Formats: sequence, structure tokens, C-alpha cells
Amino acid sequence: MKFKPLNDGIVFILIALTAVCLYLESYEFTHLTFSLFLLFISVTRKSINTKIFGFFLFLYYFIPFFNISTYRGTIHFYTLELYTYANFALMLPLLFTFDKKLFIKKKIAYKKISVTPLFVNVLLIHTIFVYLLVAYVFVTVGNVLIHQELRFFMSGTMSYLIKSTLYIPIFIFFFTKSQFTKKNILLFIILPLFPAFFIGSRGTVIMMIISMILLYLMKNIPRGKKYYLNNSKSWRKNKYRVYFSAFIGLLLFQVVYYTRRLVSHTFLTPVELAQQYFGNAKWYSLLIMPVYFSLRETVGITERIIRDNVTNTYYNYPMFFSEMFTMLPGKRAAPGDVLSRVLYVGDYAGGITPGVIGGLYLDFGYWLVPMLFITSFFIYFLYRKSLNSDMYKILYVITIAQFFHIYHRGFFKPEYLFSYTIILFYIYIASLKSTSQTEEIEEK
Repeated sequence: MKFKPLNDGIVFILIALTAVCLYLESYEFTHLTFSLFLLFISVTRKSINTKIFGFFLFLYYFIPFFNISTYRGTIHFYTLELYTYANFALMLPLLFTFDKKLFIKKKIAYKKISVTPLFVNVLLIHTIFVYLLVAYVFVTVGNVLIHQELRFFMSGTMSYLIKSTLYIPIFIFFFTKSQFTKKNILLFIILPLFPAFFIGSRGTVIMMIISMILLYLMKNIPRGKKYYLNNSKSWRKNKYRVYFSAFIGLLLFQVVYYTRRLVSHTFLTPVELAQQYFGNAKWYSLLIMPVYFSLRETVGITERIIRDNVTNTYYNYPMFFSEMFTMLPGKRAAPGDVLSRVLYVGDYAGGITPGVIGGLYLDFGYWLVPMLFITSFFIYFLYRKSLNSDMYKILYVITIAQFFHIYHRGFFKPEYLFSYTIILFYIYIASLKSTSQTEEIEEK
């Protein structure tokens, strides 16, 4: 606490410097000062929520705005300016702490989730049903795991049903000690994650793993204490394992990226790609290329949207939500496919992802800034409510993980609403417990 006034002073100085740089329209200094602001917030603030938001936005802001390659063209100041305003709107609700009474009017009992035999049986039936669907897809469509282009021949409904088991693993954190066995880890963590992986949906699997790590940290902080990492014995004990796991995850991302290009007859090889966009194939270009290009993708597409003054003239409803209508009867083009044909006519096949800033800009222009502020404040609301409720813990981790997913992707998917349906269903099943069960038994 003794450093809080100093830290707050530095935050205000960085905000002021960023404002001056924006006024002067200095690309390099705006990029530098606001990146420092995001990094400083993620390092100095203790709240898990603020740390996660700050570090995530820092990566998506700091890395892709370096004009060190020709991939997706040159990024100009107007795009950097939009991202600066949008990301500041996301951080603003987290810069100042609100009194607990703002969200919790009176002292209430902690609301727990209990894993009952009925709950376990429903999970098992659900998992078996989904594996039967996976077998059906492999028989009728083909081996989607090896030939991932085949997933485009699956119906959207089938895809969502198969991915519905993704949300089962988060409930294992509410098992009693007697229920937390190797068998249950297999049945309720490992097996539910594989169906989505089998149909090539790796991003959603990663999203759920992030949710599980976050929920694990929150569940291991004693009740009544704030969600600070230092309040978690599990974090203090395992933080170096987490760092190592993150390094391994990054390494696997690199390996998969390079492997796909080395075995593909369509994509350029890593060396050819580096030579085309960096002008060389030196080791450091190859090293940063997978992460840099992945983050640069959304920023570069947003640059084209702003530069070419592209707006939604293709749907009678917001393009941001247009993918919801692809679930209706009839054939409707996905927004990513429409946008790729508009921006990259004749030289880009398939859909593109403009990120949430580019996706919202198509429909709402600069109104996206207050919209993101409201979104961030809602996530903060769930975060505070989770202090006294297992249900809100789940809703918070799912919401923040899905927000990170849509931040990269850019268009709202039916899957986001479907996930809440599955989770609320299981929360209801968990509430159907015997009145003889007591909290003391659950804590054993």
C-alpha cells in the first residue's frame, strides 16, 4: 500500500504523456507511452483481473504495431489512435477500485456449487453422446483431425454440439477431496476437451484451459481475501511451473505453425514467408514470425477497413452479430468471408478476422469506444460478484476468456451464447441436491 500513491502518480503521468502524443499525432511515442502504461498496470496492480487485462492488451498493442515487415501493409497513425482509445476504454473501469458495497448491498452467505451423483451421471451421459457424434462425423465427413479443411463440411449445429463438453472441466474444481481422483480427472477434464480438438477447434480448447487456470487460482484464495496472486498458496507454490507451461505452450505454437507450412502444398514455407515479408530469413525473423503475424493480422485488417472507409453495406443488421443468422435455415455468408472478398478481392480465399475493434468499427465507428467500456465494466461486475458465489466465478472466467477470444476474432459467434446455456444447465443440475448435504461435508 505504501507504493500506491507513487504507482497512481506514474499511471497519471503515462496517461498524460499518451494524450500529448496523440495530440501531436506521433506514432512512435504514442505506441511507446501507451505500451508502457499497459505494462506498468499489469505489473504493479495486484488484482488478478487487472493483471490479466493489462498483460493481454499489452501484447495485442505492443507487438503488432511495429512496422518491421510488409505483412498486411503499413499501419498508420489513425489505426494506432483508434486502438489506443479502445484499449484505454477497456482499462478505465479497472484503474480505480470501487467499494465492495457497490455490488454487494449487504452481507450474504457464500453460494456454493456441489457435485452430486446426479450431476456426475448427467456429465457422463453428455460425454458419451458427444463422442458418438464425433464418431459419426469421422464416418460421414472424414478424419477432421488430420484433414482440418473437412470441418467446413460440418453443420454449425453439429460443431456446437461436439464442443459442448468443453465446459465440463471447469466443474471439477467444485469436487470434494474424495471425488478428486485420477479417474475423475480423466472423465471430467481430459475426455471432455478432446472432441473439440478432434474437429480442429484448437482455439476454444486453449480458451477453456485459460479459464480453468484462472478458476483454479480463484478457488485457492481463501474466502474473504481479495483476488491477489500473493493470497494464493497454490500460485506461490506453482508459479514457476505456470511460467514453464506458458513457455512450452509458446514453443508448441511455434512448432505447429512451422509444421503446417512445411508439410503444406498450398502455404509458403517459413523461409519463403520470412523472405517475402521481412526481406530476409534470419533466425530472429523466423523466431518472432508466428506470434507477430498472428497479432499483426487483426491490426492490418482494421487498417484496411479504416483506410478504405469500409462500412456495413452487406447486411440489414449489424455485421458484428451477422454470424448469429448463419444458424437460420438457408445459406448465408459468414462475415469473415464477406470481408475477405471486399478487402482482398481475387487474392485471398476464406474468412478473415478483423479483431473486435475492426469488427465493431464496421457497424458503429467510434461508438465502439463506449461499447468496450461498458463491456469491461460488466466483466468487472462479474469479477466482484464472484467473491461470494461459485456461480459467478464460473460466469466470470468464461466471460473473460470469451472476450479475449472475440477480441482476436472480431465477430460475435453463436457459440458464445451456447456456452452460457450449457453452464447454466449444469449449475441448475448441481442445485438439485439433497437437503441432508451440509457445507461441512462438502469441505472434507
